[in-house]
Amino acid sequence: MLCALAGGQPDRVPFIEATVAPSIGRALAHSDRDLIERELSELLGLDAVVARLLPPYFADQQAGSDGLPYVTTGWIKSRADLDKMVFPDPRDPALYENAQRVLGNKGDYASGVRIKLGVAPMLMSMGLDGFAYASKDDPGLVTEVLDRYVDWQLVVTEQLVSMGFDFVWSADDVAYKSGPFCSPGMFRELIMPAFRRSVEAITIPWIFHSDGNLMPVLEDLTTLGMNGLHPIEPGPMDLVEVKRKYGHRLCLVGNVSVDLLCSGTADQVRNEVRACLATGGPGGGYMISSSNSIPCYADPENVREMAEAIREHGAYPLVWSG
Repeated sequence: MLCALAGGQPDRVPFIEATVAPSIGRALAHSDRDLIERELSELLGLDAVVARLLPPYFADQQAGSDGLPYVTTGWIKSRADLDKMVFPDPRDPALYENAQRVLGNKGDYASGVRIKLGVAPMLMSMGLDGFAYASKDDPGLVTEVLDRYVDWQLVVTEQLVSMGFDFVWSADDVAYKSGPFCSPGMFRELIMPAFRRSVEAITIPWIFHSDGNLMPVLEDLTTLGMNGLHPIEPGPMDLVEVKRKYGHRLCLVGNVSVDLLCSGTADQVRNEVRACLATGGPGGGYMISSSNSIPCYADPENVREMAEAIREHGAYPLVWSG
């Protein structure tokens, strides 16, 4: 995995996932308990275990039908709301207990940790409407919210890196299917300074994640120095184009369609895997994964099919006749 992340060609295309829903792990293992990360990696043939330590959202949240919390309304609409941004102590050892557990059970797997650089939490805490109004009426408020997130994240990232993780996986969604959530000019003025400051604490290889169409700002994002780009969402982005333009500069990570994992047939999933390998794999600098993560609403048998197809077709030299 680390070879591919450095742009090299290992013996086979690595397979990684940011998260695998516990219900999928239970279904595939025929177990009534949640699997730990190492067990999930062994079960699916993944090449890494991934912990996570994410900042809080200052927003109302509501449980969805899957039992997971979803943000509904952000709290930060004006400067009077800034006092609501109360973070956990980033130097409290208890904050890192889960990350330490993953490291302690990683075995021979590469170890990664998911973080957020601060932009996505800002959007959740302000709401897209709050961000939109503030970006025109009081852009300093946006900067203040970002600064508070980045200040916290810098300490957390520094602590995580010092623990011995092999790589960092940041997850800051900044785009719709149609393009970035704000104009490229505003992105460069308001968002990129926060990104640049936040990544200063990352001194190990790292992957940048954002769904949606990143092409209008991807050249800007590459200046952050990430090693990998995930997930190259099918539809909004084209793996062929991204491989051609950026495959010599970035390890591409993706992009088996989550839609197919949820509602496709086994043959469709297998063909999708082979198409991804055939496009992203040549020359190395590629890791295969879903086009986001493995959600609870995926078909467990399709997830199994994906894993088996990767094992069958992912060894170098890649051979696929269609």
